[in-house]
Amino acid sequence: MDSIPVKSPKVYEIIFNQIKESFISGELKPGDKLPPERELSNRFKVSRTSIREALRVLEINGVIEIRPGDGTFIRQSAVQSLIEQLTTSIIKAEDNMVYEMLEVRRVIETECAFLAAQRANSLDLQNILKALEEMARSEHDEELGLRADLLFHHSIAQATNNSIYAGLVHTLSDQMKNTIRATRRHRFAKTGHFQETLQEHKDIYYSIALKNADKAKQLMNAHIIRIREQMAAATLESIGEEAKIAAYPNEKDQPHNVLGEK
Repeated sequence: MDSIPVKSPKVYEIIFNQIKESFISGELKPGDKLPPERELSNRFKVSRTSIREALRVLEINGVIEIRPGDGTFIRQSAVQSLIEQLTTSIIKAEDNMVYEMLEVRRVIETECAFLAAQRANSLDLQNILKALEEMARSEHDEELGLRADLLFHHSIAQATNNSIYAGLVHTLSDQMKNTIRATRRHRFAKTGHFQETLQEHKDIYYSIALKNADKAKQLMNAHIIRIREQMAAATLESIGEEAKIAAYPNEKDQPHNVLGEK
């Protein structure tokens, strides 16, 4: 099988990213003067041409200001701009991972719910109920809600009494924690979504407790699909707001939402 070539970053891209990290960490501050090209060349052990390319990219991105005869300085607004860029990149990467994880969860957890409804014993049901009770108390406690949500799904996997399914969910625990945090952030941005989400979990629990395997599978599947739909809607809404702000920088000039905003 032919290997797929991996694109290596260019030297100036590496320098650019290292300097960006120095801004964000606070090592470099607004108004600071960068060392001359020769010193940067020695520090990074690259040619001065690569240094110039990196500086040019930084200047284009509004991070630095090159003053002929005076030197190169960090712009006053550079750090905040970089932090915003970095935050946006993290959120986009996180959202992509969330969608992929939801696909995996849909495959695994719908079957877990199905088997749990057939096999859960009284201790399994107590564990699921305990997670549900903690979730009900977590409306204003993000960390408690996250732990309870994760425990709920772990307890259902344990209730399958299938060590492979339980092991899979345990192995995916870190990824699940990150994606549950992200999905809760998206869902709970809207009023009423906490109670809606809690009710979804209650319905799944009831169907497992009543040994209605088909219903449990159906509800878990609907739960995960609904998360994906709400995340997609939130993303589209965000894109719409960004586009509106870009087109109409002055709030008073922005058009109203014809679907309801007066």
